[in-house]
Amino acid sequence: MKKHIFPIILIGATVIIWLLFYQQLPSEMPIHWDINGNVNGYATKSNAMLMSIALMVFIYAMMSVVPKVDPKKNNYKNFSKSYSIINILTLVVIFAINMLMLTAGLGYKVNTRLAIHLILGVLFIVLGNYMPQIKPNYFIGVKTPWTLNDEDNWKKTHRFGGRTFIISGFLFMITIFLPDRFVEDFGVPFILIILLSPLAYSYLLFRRQING
Repeated sequence: MKKHIFPIILIGATVIIWLLFYQQLPSEMPIHWDINGNVNGYATKSNAMLMSIALMVFIYAMMSVVPKVDPKKNNYKNFSKSYSIINILTLVVIFAINMLMLTAGLGYKVNTRLAIHLILGVLFIVLGNYMPQIKPNYFIGVKTPWTLNDEDNWKKTHRFGGRTFIISGFLFMITIFLPDRFVEDFGVPFILIILLSPLAYSYLLFRRQING
């Protein structure tokens, strides 16, 4: 039961904060920014509030149900702490984005570029720290045919992925000091490389095993 307390408090706090400032918000407000902090998406304040809260509730509900229905559900008890932290981290990130939306919607000057890079940096560092502790499952982690069918492949891939994510998290923070144009040109390819490199590593381990 303890693992549910903080997520519920976080969701409740999000609802309360939205309701407190709802009347002060403009009818349309920013809800999405590019990697340089430029607004590239708007929504009505009612839709922004409902979508944000619904997303948090959905993620919390899904993360609560998955360990009971995953075919590899017996493995969850072996990384329950890591799973709870990843759940909380996901909700904290969404909470932070909600606060960013509200602050911008209320007309305050916000360094969204700094905020986005810090959020991404912390997200990747924490995920990278806990990734090696994740046991085989069908929900979180690097789920390839090779990791799911070979526990050794899973362990090595998640160790590699953890290191990759941690390094990437610090690089995200460093890019705060780089020109916008550089981030525009290389930001998306960089994220794709981060996400795809553990998949490629998993396949390379598989090929190495086959070739002896």
